[in-house]
Amino acid sequence: MSHPLANKFAQAPWRKIADPQLAVAAQVPTMLRREECQLYYWLAKNTLGNGATIDLGTFAGGSTAHLAAGLAASGAPHHLHGYDRFTANQEARALYLSPNGVPLTNQDDILPLAQKFLAPWAQNITLHRGEIANLIWDGGPVELLVVDAAKSTHLADHIAAQFYPELIPGVSLVVHQDFLHKQQPWLAVQMVRLAEYFTPLGLVARDCVVFACTKAVDADALADAATVGMDDDKLLSQLRR
Repeated sequence: MSHPLANKFAQAPWRKIADPQLAVAAQVPTMLRREECQLYYWLAKNTLGNGATIDLGTFAGGSTAHLAAGLAASGAPHHLHGYDRFTANQEARALYLSPNGVPLTNQDDILPLAQKFLAPWAQNITLHRGEIANLIWDGGPVELLVVDAAKSTHLADHIAAQFYPELIPGVSLVVHQDFLHKQQPWLAVQMVRLAEYFTPLGLVARDCVVFACTKAVDADALADAATVGMDDDKLLSQLRR
């Protein structure tokens, strides 16, 4: 089942998103590169309102802000859920918050910062603090799933189990922000095993890949795609495939 945006990805239309459209969101500290910010905004702006938008790895709110700005511009009904521990050690604060003009503090808790940064879109955002490994999704269909939290095989499998069955074939998109990072080979292994259910549509070089859900994902598919328990040799063998 093809996706209505499929033919547009080859032209990378998100690169045409101008700075004024991102002006408010761009004020929020983020680990994303500019093209990723453009992509997130463009994807959200093109949602249909058929399900929730999920941001797994909100940090201080940069990715969530660009998604929220795009959703607001879409004109479609929307609600965005952001998940994170909402903590940042001294190194993370120095790398990602201080350069953006956010004063460093001795507090690891950055939830108040995220809430402050995301205030322009607060009525359409729910922030969830906690371990993503423990989250249970019971909020119904998901139209746009952005994953920046699958930092282990366990997390990748848990995220898939919670969200993939809620994706809408022919409508829903999944963004794997770390898909092209060599430190997380299980993402490629998982998605190749799910090739019957997902089609890659586009990418931002060196970082993320966007997939369209083309078929309903069931429990058998998730079991076949599980990466937990795979040792390095098996992961590398699957990756070479």
